[in-house]
Amino acid sequence: MFYLNIFIMPLRYGLVENLLTDDPDDLMAVTVDNPTMGIDEIVERMISRGSTVTKAEALGTLEEFKSAVCDIVKDGNNVNTELFVIYPTVAGVFESKSEAFNASKHGINLNLRAGKRLIESSRDLNVERVEISESKPTLKTVTDLKTGAVNESVTVGQIVSIKGGLLKIDTESAEAGIFFIDPDGNAHKASRIVKNKPSELLFFVPDDLTPGTYQVEIRTVLYKRKSLSTGRLGQDIVVTG
Repeated sequence: MFYLNIFIMPLRYGLVENLLTDDPDDLMAVTVDNPTMGIDEIVERMISRGSTVTKAEALGTLEEFKSAVCDIVKDGNNVNTELFVIYPTVAGVFESKSEAFNASKHGINLNLRAGKRLIESSRDLNVERVEISESKPTLKTVTDLKTGAVNESVTVGQIVSIKGGLLKIDTESAEAGIFFIDPDGNAHKASRIVKNKPSELLFFVPDDLTPGTYQVEIRTVLYKRKSLSTGRLGQDIVVTG
């Protein structure tokens, strides 16, 4: 039986000025207009392959899988699958060998990386270069200055560095700023910005931000523009307590 695969799409990218190097002719690639797929889309993909599993059964199985992974991590264990690897680490400074873990000054980071099968599948990824007609903030790296994690995780209440291009926040606009977008689409604004430059922002992660997975988004009014321009990091960031 033939199933029409409507999901095949290339990874689209455009080239913009690379403000992270001293060479004025350097360019860097920025992914554009690539959709994000969630659990519902994953299940639809499973069903489209002709699986006899119903959508309800697939959702139930995936929920059990997610609960099992969370329980394993909660027990302090690492997770190693073909799709992803998770390993918790302890962050923070200990002043002596006898000092115990203190949640007020130490933290737990969840480090995630792609598993073998996912890495292999990415080698067959089709890419397509497109023209970027509209300038917008470009987020290249999001770095937790406490843990050193890059494009992986940030810590509540700690300073984070965002590097890229056209990042400077227009402080005259109430709608501009650095935002954490949760899975439900709610935007949580970071109010304490300590460095506001086109190539780098330094700011504190909001103290009341609930640990979880977010998209990091910059909203600003660019030079000689009137409307708001928006840019996002091309991957999720995990916020830890």
